Amino acid sequence: MAEHEPHNTQNSRGGGSNPYQGALVAFSLVGQVGLMISLGALLGVFAGLFVDSKLHTTPIATIIGLLLGLAAGIYGVFRLISTFRKAG
Repeated sequence: MAEHEPHNTQNSRGGGSNPYQGALVAFSLVGQVGLMISLGALLGVFAGLFVDSKLHTTPIATIIGLLLGLAAGIYGVFRLISTFRKAG
């Protein structure tokens, strides 16, 4: 008895038998981009507020944390999109 490999009809970008699968992949990518940037910014702001409360340097660490969080979020988006492009 010969073993058969399963037939994979989907490519890495979601081009399977479901006609809406490509759109769902696109929406999930947009959601990941939004979450990465917003969570990076929020974490940076909260870290900056914490440092500001300890060092009594009210707006400085918050602004630096916001900028670092945004930079981290944008870097994460860059990595996500570059891996997405390599897969396709």
